[in-house]
Amino acid sequence: MSPWDIPDLDLPPEKADEVIEKVARSIVNSGLGTPVIMTLDMVKPMGPYLSASGFILGYPFFPLIPGNWGFNLVSLFHDIQNVEKLIRRIESLMKEEDEARKLEKEKRKKENPEGKKSRRNLFKINF
Repeated sequence: MSPWDIPDLDLPPEKADEVIEKVARSIVNSGLGTPVIMTLDMVKPMGPYLSASGFILGYPFFPLIPGNWGFNLVSLFHDIQNVEKLIRRIESLMKEEDEARKLEKEKRKKENPEGKKSRRNLFKINF
């Protein structure tokens, strides 16, 4: 397949799940989960139109992105159910991250019940 061949805009379910997982993880890891969820909820009804315009405007650049990721992202927004799956996956990853953070906080409280800071961290400068 040539880089200039146009793939089908309908993603197979397994490919859509793979793209959703990678996109959701990158969004949550960047810390932009809440604004992305709000934005996706607003543009979800316009998904097919945005997909078509993204395909037209981004087509010259898609061959430069390795692994057909440009076509995959545009195809993801072509189906409204995929956008809903992406929103739900971002929410579940954010919930998992919050639970892990709470467990870590409880673990630190058990290790240091008085809440005293160690002298070692007293003069630590965070940039």
